[in-house]
Amino acid sequence: MILFSERQSLLVELLSELDHVITGRELADLLGVSVRTLRYDISRINGMAKADVIEATPKGYALNRPVYYDLVARNSQLGTELGHQERILLYLFGSPSTDVYDIMRDCYLSESVTRAALQRLVPKTAEYGLELRTAGAAVELTGDELDLRRLLGELVHNAMDVTVGRAEKMSRYLPDVDPAVVAMQLRSAVEETGADINDIQLSNTVVSLAICLQRFDSPPDASQVPRAGGGPGVDGLAARLLARLERVYPARIFAPADREYVRTLVSLALDHGAGSAGAGRPFDENGAAEAIRVCLDETIAHFNLCSDYARLHRSICDHVLRLVARPRKLPYFRNSLQESLRARSPFLYDVAVWLADKLSRMLSISFSDDEIGLLVIYLGLHTAQPATDERTVSAVVVCPRYHALQDWLLAELVERFSGRLRVVDIVTGNREADDIECDLVITATDEAPGVHPSVRISAVLSQIDCTAIDAAILRELSMKMRTRMAATISRFLDPDLFFIGRSFPDAASTIHFLSDALHAKQCVPDEFEDSVLLRETYSPTAFARRFALPHSMDFMANETKVAVLVPAAPIPWETAEVSLVFMLAINGDDYDEFIRFYQPLISLLYDPQLFSELKRVKDFEAFTRLLGNQLVAPNRDQLD
Repeated sequence: MILFSERQSLLVELLSELDHVITGRELADLLGVSVRTLRYDISRINGMAKADVIEATPKGYALNRPVYYDLVARNSQLGTELGHQERILLYLFGSPSTDVYDIMRDCYLSESVTRAALQRLVPKTAEYGLELRTAGAAVELTGDELDLRRLLGELVHNAMDVTVGRAEKMSRYLPDVDPAVVAMQLRSAVEETGADINDIQLSNTVVSLAICLQRFDSPPDASQVPRAGGGPGVDGLAARLLARLERVYPARIFAPADREYVRTLVSLALDHGAGSAGAGRPFDENGAAEAIRVCLDETIAHFNLCSDYARLHRSICDHVLRLVARPRKLPYFRNSLQESLRARSPFLYDVAVWLADKLSRMLSISFSDDEIGLLVIYLGLHTAQPATDERTVSAVVVCPRYHALQDWLLAELVERFSGRLRVVDIVTGNREADDIECDLVITATDEAPGVHPSVRISAVLSQIDCTAIDAAILRELSMKMRTRMAATISRFLDPDLFFIGRSFPDAASTIHFLSDALHAKQCVPDEFEDSVLLRETYSPTAFARRFALPHSMDFMANETKVAVLVPAAPIPWETAEVSLVFMLAINGDDYDEFIRFYQPLISLLYDPQLFSELKRVKDFEAFTRLLGNQLVAPNRDQLD
C-alpha cells in the first residue's frame, strides 16, 4: 500500500493539472512550503513509488504521466493518509463506547493528540445531532443511527472530491462494501423495471445504499425512518434491488427498518418524494409557487437576467418540492457537477446563492452547497445575461461604387464575421471614414490610412483577406479589453487595500480583517462583514483549494473595491488552504463592469503557473501590472 501525506497528494494533484513544466519556486509557493520541503516531498513520492513519478528538468518539475497512470493502475490502494479526526471517527463508528487508551492503541496516536482531536470533534458531531462525551478516559458517541450515517456520508462526500487517494479513502469508509458492485445492481434493477433515474440521483442512491449496507448490523429505529412516498414503480424497483443486494451480499441482510429506508431511497430517486417520519407541518404547494415567483422576480431584476420565465419558474417549483420531500436524514447527497459550475460559471453561482437565500427566508427551507449547484443548472438552462457588443468590433468599409460590389462585399462580411464584426457604414474613401466613430476601417482602396486602425483587402474578399480581417478583429478586441481592464483595475484596486505577509488562523478572522480595512476606507457599510459571513455559510468562496474570493450577498458597497491579501502562510478555508484572497466589495452601479472583470479573474487564478507568478509579486504596482497583462492576454479562447 502506498500512502502519500495530504501535502504530497496535493503536490501530485497540482502537477496533474499542468501540461507544462513549473519551477520549484512556483510549486513551493502554490503549496505554501519552502523549496527544501518541496524537494523532500518529491523525493518521498518517487521513493515510495519506486519510480520517477515527478521528473526534474532544467526548467522545473513535471508529472511523468505514463509512470503516474501505471502507478495508479498497479496500486488500487494508492491514496492519502487519513487525518487524526477521521481515523478517530471511523473508530467510533464501530466502537461508540470506548476509552482514550483503546483509541490511542488502535489509531496509533499519542494521548495528547487523541484528546485534542476528540475535543475538536465535539462541535463537528453536534452538527449532526450526535453527542461526543469524554469523561476521564471514557469516550462515548451517542445519537440516532441515521444521524451517524449522515456523518459517514459527509466523509464519503469529501472523499469524492479528491483526485489522489479517492479509492483508498472510500475503502476506509466503506471497507465491506464496493460502491461499484452496488451501482451495477441498481442499474440492472432500473433496466429490468424500466424506471427513469437521472445520473445524479443514481450516483447518490448508490452511495446511500452502500452506507446502509456497511451499517446493516446497526439498523435505525423504525420510528425515525421516513416513509416512502407513493408512485408507480417504487415497490417493484425496491423489491428487485433488495433481492439483488441480498444475492451479492448474503451476509448483510437488511432489517425491516432498513428495508423501508431502501424503499424511501428508491421513491426519492424516482422523484416521488417521501413523507416525514414524524408529524410535520403541511407544505402549501400553491403558496410555495407564489413565493417562488416573488423570489424569482426579485432575482431577475437584481441581476438583470433574460429568462424563459415560465420554464424557469416551473423548474424551480419542482426542485423546491423535491427538496421539501427529501428526508432530513438522507445519508448522502452530492451534486457531481457542483465544482465545475462554481469554477466555470461563477456569475450564475452567485445568482443561485442569492436566490437560495431568498427562498430560504420565504419558505423556511435550507439549501446545501450541492443543492445550490442544481439551482445553477436551472438558471443556466433557462436564463441568459443581456447581450452586449463587448465581443464585437465596429467597422467602416471603404469600397468604390461599381455595380453591386458594395452590397456584395457588405453581405459577405456580415455572413463570414457574424457576431464579431459590426459594420456601421460603407463609404468610398478613407477620408470619409475619418469622420465616422468606429474601431476599424476595412478598405479595398490603395489610399493612405486615415485616423482609424485599418486593414487592406481586395474587393472580392479572398481567403487571404479574411485571414487579415480575422487578425485585425482579434487585435482590436484585445486592445479594447486591455484599455477597459486597465481602467477597471485602476478603479477597483487600491494600494491601501493591498496586504502582504500577514497571518490569519482561519477564514473568519481573514474576513474580519479585510472587512475592517474596507470599512476604514468608507467603502462598505457596517453590515458588510455579516453579509460576507452569511455568503460563506451557503457556499465557501475558496476555489481550486488555493484562492478565495469572499464577497457580500448583496451589492451593498458604497464604492466598488477589491481588497487583496497575500498571506505569509496558507489560510484554512473550510476544506481548503488558500494562499491568495480577493475580497470583493461591489456597488450596484458598477455591476456590469465588475462582471466583465470577475470571470476572467477566476479563470486566471485557476492556472497554477499564472497563480504562482501573481502570488510571488511583492508590491502593489507590480501586482496590478502583472494582473492586467494576464487578464488581457490575446488568447483566442477569451476573445471568441
